[in-house]
Amino acid sequence: MPAPTAHASDPAERIGALAHAEPDLRVSAGDGTPGELLGAVWSHTPVVAEVVGLNRHAIVLHLSGSTLVEKWCDGRLVGHRSRIGSVSLVPAEVPSRWVLSGHSRVAHVYVDPQRLALAAARRDGPPCAPCLTDFFAEPDEVLASLVRLVFTNAQAGTLDGLAQDEVMAQLECHLLRCYAGAHPSAAAPARVTLTAATLRRLFEHIEARLGGELHLADLAALARLSDDHFLRAFKAAVGQTPHQYVLARRIAHTQGLLERSALPIAAVAQAAGFRGASHFAAAFRQRVGTSPSEWRAQRRH
Repeated sequence: MPAPTAHASDPAERIGALAHAEPDLRVSAGDGTPGELLGAVWSHTPVVAEVVGLNRHAIVLHLSGSTLVEKWCDGRLVGHRSRIGSVSLVPAEVPSRWVLSGHSRVAHVYVDPQRLALAAARRDGPPCAPCLTDFFAEPDEVLASLVRLVFTNAQAGTLDGLAQDEVMAQLECHLLRCYAGAHPSAAAPARVTLTAATLRRLFEHIEARLGGELHLADLAALARLSDDHFLRAFKAAVGQTPHQYVLARRIAHTQGLLERSALPIAAVAQAAGFRGASHFAAAFRQRVGTSPSEWRAQRRH
């Protein structure tokens, strides 16, 4: 079928136009900025799609349905059968042809090549090219679990900016380690530890900014580490990822406000850095097992 030549800034719009489909679900970036699309879920009918002009890499997780899938690049058959639970790449700016012979359901996470190049430049360890080697129907459970994590957080209402930073940093690091041109996956990641003084600075920084935006890059810079090394070092030292720790501190802060003040739920959410009342309620219920208003009523009784 003829393919449009104009670039679309939204990768889901581009793929939808080429595959004659609409996504079942769209997941935006943690801050909800319009146009910042992080991922999408698709139910595809049988189709032949020439994918060109995609401005981001699409990491594809095969969720269910037909496994009769062909992928062609440069006139070469890359793969002729997918597997449920496997991951594939729809590369940015590289034409590829997909033949779907049956109904299938897939999840996409979109990766900006410029952001990947920045992650490669900042990466500790052996140098690697920011371009990805092609892959199709890989049984990569780590990558599959990171794609699932995006949608699990989104459906739970807890995909805030820091949660997005974490999962995308892990995903980018995994792509660079396993699928970059130099394939540096054989090298074991270096063990990095955080000193007590660094942890104290991090905790003070987080407490001072609980009511505002917190980003992984800022915390990693404070520790003078790359994002991926900081993630591993923080979890080793604290037993939680930075997002889990910040979420626990925010929930503790809101519990104090709920118990000792008459602030409305929305004001409590804002004071603790949640995006809104629904984000706060979802995170609170996930952590505490009840809604903020129910918890407040129980404590007062």
